[in-house]
Amino acid sequence: MNTKEKVYQYLSDAVGPVSGENMAEKLHLSRTAVWKAIKALQNEGHEILAKPKEGYSLLKKSINFNTQSIMNLLDSHIKSDVFVFDTIDSTNTYAKKIAEANAKDWTLIIAKNQSAGRGRFERNFYSPQGGLYMSFIIHPKIKLEDINLITMNAALAVCDAVKKYFNLDLGIKWVNDLFLNDKKVVGILTEAAIDFESKTFKYIVVGIGINLKLTDVPVELTELITDINVDDDFDKNLLVAEIVNSFYKNLSKNKKELAQEYRSKSIVLNEEVLIFGNYNGQAKVIDITDDGELLVITSDQQKLKLNSGEISLRRLNHE
Repeated sequence: MNTKEKVYQYLSDAVGPVSGENMAEKLHLSRTAVWKAIKALQNEGHEILAKPKEGYSLLKKSINFNTQSIMNLLDSHIKSDVFVFDTIDSTNTYAKKIAEANAKDWTLIIAKNQSAGRGRFERNFYSPQGGLYMSFIIHPKIKLEDINLITMNAALAVCDAVKKYFNLDLGIKWVNDLFLNDKKVVGILTEAAIDFESKTFKYIVVGIGINLKLTDVPVELTELITDINVDDDFDKNLLVAEIVNSFYKNLSKNKKELAQEYRSKSIVLNEEVLIFGNYNGQAKVIDITDDGELLVITSDQQKLKLNSGEISLRRLNHE
């Protein structure tokens, strides 16, 4: 931990006020370093009371994205490095860069907005202020063909976290989009590096973008996207940690259990869709397999099993 994180942790654990002198002694820091850390924490939104002859008290933790707040909320098995940025080009791009430099398992990157957010097929992902943009790095021992299960897991983790804190039921559009009231509210981008000799994943990056509370949405997007309309005083660190913790817990579930939950939240089952990819055309979705593949019947009565590509719901003709 850096100096600021050490001071934050000390204040969080303290019962009652603690003096700067005592804190400096216990943490082996100078009093000037402690004072600077206090100021930095206050600038991040933490409410810290300073009383002469008594010391410092942490009255209220910041509700803004904060490294130590998130660390304290993560399951003990997945506590790792957490990076928080005001602005970044892309959390996935940054995650892949540090993953190539052997970043730790479960390293987490968070940003308030992205200047070059990416979706599938290298499309731009609208990422203004008012969203949560996060990526985390994992090194799971899974088969290459099971990559869809990671995206399914992420979708379920977000659904569960949003239900817990906002009592909203999101619907999943295969394979990586979450919808609210027929508009996109969450995008997921799973990327990986493969060791072709061993036919295993070197690492997987799970990227998640959530529209929390957007303003000034471009006219061309008003019919396509929506937000959760999060209250200004909501502690966003709770949502971040809940998503990652839920994802971690889901890893212990078998394929059948995971797929059953995924199907229960699907908005494409028994729907007419347009398919883009290896097959292009109209079809009806009849099932989602335990491996996350989409089973469809085409307009000319062919049965197809899709493990990649993209679909558009015909009833959502604004997609």
